Amino acid sequence: MAEDRVKLKVSQIARSEDVKEEIGTRSTLALVPGGIAVVLGILMGVAYKGMFQGLGWVLLAGGLAASGYGIYLLLQTRKVTEYVLSCPFCGTSNVLVEEPGGDVRCVDCARMIPIETGKVLQVFQVRCGYCSHLNYYSEKSTGLICENCDSVIPIAVDEVPEAAAMLEKYTLKEDHHPYDLILLQGDPRSEKLISTLQHMLALNRNQIKMVLDALPQTLFTGIPKRKAEMLMRELTEAGGRSEYKITEKGGPASK
Repeated sequence: MAEDRVKLKVSQIARSEDVKEEIGTRSTLALVPGGIAVVLGILMGVAYKGMFQGLGWVLLAGGLAASGYGIYLLLQTRKVTEYVLSCPFCGTSNVLVEEPGGDVRCVDCARMIPIETGKVLQVFQVRCGYCSHLNYYSEKSTGLICENCDSVIPIAVDEVPEAAAMLEKYTLKEDHHPYDLILLQGDPRSEKLISTLQHMLALNRNQIKMVLDALPQTLFTGIPKRKAEMLMRELTEAGGRSEYKITEKGGPASK
């Protein structure tokens, strides 16, 4: 009967470590009182006679029984089966007591591990077009909400043809094209703009004024898009107007 109860508890707890912890707790609750009862039983059986001696033997018997049950439960932890499931999102190993029949929540990243017919499905990455946060989805996903800004990211492009165009519009992909940054307008009397350009281009004031007097000017060429966007924001904050575009083939090297 005790073995049946242990098996029932194992079947109710999905994770191996939870099962072992539960059995270990029950074992401790039996071993500690059992050990105390054994000690008291021996002391009372030796030191007293009559009714107290009989009570001591009862305590001894009960303590031995409880201790034996605690040891039995402790041995059951070795029989807990383990099914290792690797999370495709963070790589954490989730140890279960049996093969899962559906999705399982990862103990580390708290994401639902997509499972179909006992196998973990491949996951894909997509950047949110609103905040550029990297999100994950699987073949089972029919919709995706950005984990950072809660914006809806359409991903079911096979079922909804219109979603393909939306996905292209509202999600970001890595862009490996080189870009040129062009300063279109800027006040040559603006100290803030002059200081920004000096820091950006490592030129002296006279050289910066020559640049501002001959706009538009290509400030950088062949730089990554992220850098072009960052520099463009700095110029905008300094009062300048600029743009970036893909570098034409055969253009000059990056500054």
